Amino acid sequence: MSNLKHLLLFCLLAFVPVSNADVWAEREALSNIRSELAALEVLVMSAKARSNSNERTQFEYETLLADLRKIQAGIAHHLTVPMEPIIPSAIDALSESYTEHQ
Repeated sequence: MSNLKHLLLFCLLAFVPVSNADVWAEREALSNIRSELAALEVLVMSAKARSNSNERTQFEYETLLADLRKIQAGIAHHLTVPMEPIIPSAIDALSESYTEHQ
């Protein structure tokens, strides 16, 4: 029986570092996503600069940029306060339309 307890304890301790490593891998991945979103923001600004304001249908670049910034802020918040409980009423929804018709 004592050997079984030791085996069980060993198994439990063996999995703790793996789950901790997963947390850091997730944080690194989220940090990479945040960097990619910042690069994407530059591309959106470039597209906006090339857009034609006389077109009948306009793409809402400011709305897209606002949504990208919301996502970046959410990731940044998670990376700084990862254990804070989520309050559903505090979640800011993304926009559903990026096109405006005149």
